[in-house]
Amino acid sequence: MANLTEDRKSIRKDGITFSIPTAANTVIYAGALVCVNAGGYAAPAADDATHSFAGKADKRADNSAGMDGDIRTEGRREGVFEYNASGMSIADMGEDVYIVDDNTVGKGVAVQPVNVTGVVVGRVPASRGGVYALAYVAAGTTLSWGGGAAVNVGAGGDFTLTAPDGSQILVSVTSGSLPGVDQSDSVTLRHVRCGSLAEVASATSVYVDIFGAVRR
Repeated sequence: MANLTEDRKSIRKDGITFSIPTAANTVIYAGALVCVNAGGYAAPAADDATHSFAGKADKRADNSAGMDGDIRTEGRREGVFEYNASGMSIADMGEDVYIVDDNTVGKGVAVQPVNVTGVVVGRVPASRGGVYALAYVAAGTTLSWGGGAAVNVGAGGDFTLTAPDGSQILVSVTSGSLPGVDQSDSVTLRHVRCGSLAEVASATSVYVDIFGAVRR
């Protein structure tokens, strides 16, 4: 397109709400967390590498008998909303939260290592999700992530580990608690960030500020 040669009326939206065509054979319930799937259609949020976070549904979108785009899902891109929590506590206040399902959120790292003691894993927000091997070799006091370069962690402290596909984690190491023999764990990183933890209501319920996850 060529540059303008006269004034143009550019229609304004406040950006708080969204209206997205809904995926075929899909029901999105009011209050659900919503993602956009690989085809560009609204779908119930899931821990899926092909999804990107869209926001919270304001009303039910029943496209169970329809084709892609037959109806639209309407909702909000910002606000603080209550959802079920998986493995979160008051210690996680302000931390990023990730999709577990369309009404549940959790930490970016699903479960901390068990066999590789003395190590706490942190999620790098820009990194990809998936299941990776965290491997410790006692002879060199090294850690590696997903078969990537081994890093000497014998002195303890904070380190960044990188897998061959570019996935990264942050590890905090307590040297005196490292295993005495070679050990490994499969560590799951959740895929879709959906905001930050704003308030803990109970052991199973939290409030999530979704604003930053939609507007990057």
